[in-house]
Amino acid sequence: MDNLDNFPKENRDFSNGHFSGSFLKSIVEFFKTAYEKLSKEQRTFFLIFSALVVFSGVFFHPSYDRLKSQVASLGDQQGTNQDGLEGLNAQTQRKYVSSIIELNTASIEELQTLPGIGPSKARAIVEYRKQHPFTKPEDLMNVPGIGQKTYEKLKERIKVENMDAQVQNNAVQNVTTIEKENKDTAIKQKDNEIQLTQMRLQNEKININTATLEELQKLPGIGPAKAQAIIDYRTLNGPFKNIEEIKNVKGIGEKTFEKLRDLITVH
Repeated sequence: MDNLDNFPKENRDFSNGHFSGSFLKSIVEFFKTAYEKLSKEQRTFFLIFSALVVFSGVFFHPSYDRLKSQVASLGDQQGTNQDGLEGLNAQTQRKYVSSIIELNTASIEELQTLPGIGPSKARAIVEYRKQHPFTKPEDLMNVPGIGQKTYEKLKERIKVENMDAQVQNNAVQNVTTIEKENKDTAIKQKDNEIQLTQMRLQNEKININTATLEELQKLPGIGPAKAQAIIDYRTLNGPFKNIEEIKNVKGIGEKTFEKLRDLITVH
């Protein structure tokens, strides 16, 4: 097959960026001459190859508008992903923003946000401050399981404040608890006195030979244990012969008997 060296030199001027008319004519003549020199099989191959080149260029070459649309879509997707990533990073940073924990008022859940503090150590802190309210952050090292190393990790996130108010509040709570207990005791004693007065007024004495466990507990100074001891005594030794014999029951002495004298009978 001939090559381009067979073209006249005057028709091969590429310096001005376009072909001359005679050069185009020479190209046509070149391919015509080359085609005529091909065998039948070579011509068939040449036609098929040319058809494939034209077909691929027409049907598979993407248009400019299509390429532009794909590039724009890719840019929008990348921007969306970037915005989502930045939003996620911002949320993650907000989640781990450290806060200052007040040792004397923080809940177990709040204490567990401190580095190195799990459920067991958080409970230990709460139990410790019930008996010994924190007066300064360093007191945290007095809690079992929390040493200097753990304290160094969390010292920037803890504080102790308003100790006077806390001590006063604890004192008020203690006084209130004591007053409530005293009030309950006084009410119980008064109820017993009223019950005894009613028994005396009605002259209803309890027969210690037949009384049940519940009835015996109505007597002053007789609880469940002593009531059961009275029943065990009369089961083992037979009925009481007189009220003084009750002093033979374990746990009932002269002092208790004086309270019972007017309230019991053996008949």
